Amino acid sequence: MKTKLLFGVLILFFTLNSCKNEVSKEESTEGKDNFSVVIEGVFEKNDKLQVFYLLDGQDWSEENSIAQAIYASKDMQKIELDFPKNIKLKNVRVDLGFNPTQSYVTIKNISLKYKNEIIDGDLEGYILYFTPNEFVTWDRNYFGYKLNTIDNKYDPFMIGNELFMDKLAIMMEKKQE
Repeated sequence: MKTKLLFGVLILFFTLNSCKNEVSKEESTEGKDNFSVVIEGVFEKNDKLQVFYLLDGQDWSEENSIAQAIYASKDMQKIELDFPKNIKLKNVRVDLGFNPTQSYVTIKNISLKYKNEIIDGDLEGYILYFTPNEFVTWDRNYFGYKLNTIDNKYDPFMIGNELFMDKLAIMMEKKQE
């Protein structure tokens, strides 16, 4: 009798647990209801990564940004930053750091996601969508980006170009549907 009861409880447990897993799989494939940016790179010094999002009809501003501390590592780090919900996104700017002693970074990926849609910048595909400013130059010997100080200023960033904004506009249209 106890064996049958134990067996019944185990079947019930596994049945309920598998249903729970199915629900969470459905939720994860549908995606989040907000934009997020994924950045993968090597940052060899402690720093802060900041991502600005340009909203339709507004200028770039600190209040329309999200930031995260980056800890020094020679290994590739994957950072995913979520934007607020219900925004009309027009462009994205990725500030590569505030630490002027961070002289080099390696970037593998900058991608933008919304639900099941993605502007995929993985495997260095981001170079099609993002343009570095004058503080960021390609270093062939390092095979990565050199972050420069110019006239005692340090502001290295990569900004979405026309192709990125076109793809983002298509993504925004799908979001409105």
